[in-house]
Amino acid sequence: MIGAQYFTVRYERFQKQVAQWQEEDIVARWQFNLYALTASGLTTRSDSTLRFVGTPKMNSLADAPKSDLDIAFNTRIEAIKSSSDGWILVSADGEPIKELYDWVVMSSPAEQSRVLLTGTALEHQIPEQIHDPCWALALATLGEIPAGIQDIFGDSVVSWVSRLSARPWQQDSGDYDDLWMLHFSSKWSVIHAKDTEIDVTQTGLEWLSAALDKQIEKPLEVVHDFKHYWLYARMKNEQATSSIIIVDRSMGLAAIGAWSAGGRVQGAYFSALDFVDYLFE
Repeated sequence: MIGAQYFTVRYERFQKQVAQWQEEDIVARWQFNLYALTASGLTTRSDSTLRFVGTPKMNSLADAPKSDLDIAFNTRIEAIKSSSDGWILVSADGEPIKELYDWVVMSSPAEQSRVLLTGTALEHQIPEQIHDPCWALALATLGEIPAGIQDIFGDSVVSWVSRLSARPWQQDSGDYDDLWMLHFSSKWSVIHAKDTEIDVTQTGLEWLSAALDKQIEKPLEVVHDFKHYWLYARMKNEQATSSIIIVDRSMGLAAIGAWSAGGRVQGAYFSALDFVDYLFE
């Protein structure tokens, strides 16, 4: 919930897969009137982008195939080591995972993959510092807001706002009227990094209240809030490109991810698909 509020479909190749997910009730289209914050307040903005959400929750896409996979959750890998019998994965507590692996395929952000691949043939093939950070703030509020206001393009402080309580399949809560997700701009998030003394929650509340000033009769009341600093949130350049294939067949090692195919959920899908096609061509 604190991360992506939806994902977009911009290419036919991905649209075919999303259509299949729709048939399986894994995703649903989220249609709304887009707003933008201007000097005169909120104004509607034309937009033809297709947006989708996971159903009943955003991580449904990740949950769908897990019955066929042996997944170790909540396990942070701090290092990988090669041996004559395969790859050894070392967890955060310094203990090696018992199993040996023929292949290690990393899908983490480029910066993190590069660190884990230090000393391997792939290290210098992975770009450095290609992501910008982002403060993400969730606010559960009381207050009546017109139903049509669901998403807002912001400014140099908060770049994007989603009304999560308006998403398809979103369950109502008796504790609050609306659930909002604010993504602060990359520039603001760089200046006010993870250790900032700025009150991110208060800043976000004041920004949202000002943006909705003409649509509410009384101040918004925050019931719950949660914030997270995403260090590798947005690519500096999200131009869609063909996937960059970074692989060492002889070592059984590869680095993939959204960053290697233009960013976004769509890029993550292309990256994985192109890697598999390359591997078994």
